[in-house]
Amino acid sequence: MAKKIKRLTSVTDTIDCACLIHDTLYDWSYVDKLYRGLERNLTPTVRMHVFTESNRFVPANYIRHDLEEWEGVRGPKRSWWYKIQLFNSNHWNTDWSQMLYFDLDSVITGNLDWLWNVNRDRFWAARDFQYLMKSSRWKINSSVMWFDPCKYNYVYTDFDLKQIINNPRCPWHGDQDYIFSKVKDDVSYYSTDQIVSYRWQVKEGGMDFRYRKPLNPGGDSTIDSKTSIVIFHGNPKPHEVNDSLISRHWR
Repeated sequence: MAKKIKRLTSVTDTIDCACLIHDTLYDWSYVDKLYRGLERNLTPTVRMHVFTESNRFVPANYIRHDLEEWEGVRGPKRSWWYKIQLFNSNHWNTDWSQMLYFDLDSVITGNLDWLWNVNRDRFWAARDFQYLMKSSRWKINSSVMWFDPCKYNYVYTDFDLKQIINNPRCPWHGDQDYIFSKVKDDVSYYSTDQIVSYRWQVKEGGMDFRYRKPLNPGGDSTIDSKTSIVIFHGNPKPHEVNDSLISRHWR
């Protein structure tokens, strides 16, 4: 069965995973811990691609991709725009047919083979966690994406930097809103049981949104047996929590 799945999804004995590190929000340990988490939980051998500044040292066991520096795009709530460069097909070649992308604040807690056991003609992503407050919200969270960078190269070529630099009327809140606006007709969503929010679904038993307080105040973090990825969107970040569940997997 595994061989059949690999053949149907273009995944052979190697899978191409990617992350992006820019500026100082994360240190290099985040890259290493993500890589180790992927290696522990994917059947194919992980070939890890790192998108980063041209002057950052990248160890030889990673495939580096130099980001084009965009003037005025830097900092915790600006660097996310560099994800648009993931779609620049000049970074890719025919040997790397699909990209499995993860934000650095993703903590891998279980097997991930379900991520690539899907229809490769679709654009796969996590669902925006705002659905927890508004069930009718169907947009992507760009923390986890599986796609063909060459097929979706237009996401990069159509991007106009002038629309976000010093523009109070920027039509998108962030990179994921822009990406969704371009690929929405092709989007399929991963199961919300398998990719969850740390601060809204894991910490202290998750959030009771009716009362805006934890379900188990002061209690332990919990995840369902189906969960494979915990996302630290916003704050805190993994290195800022003293949580045995997270430390068991984020190493």
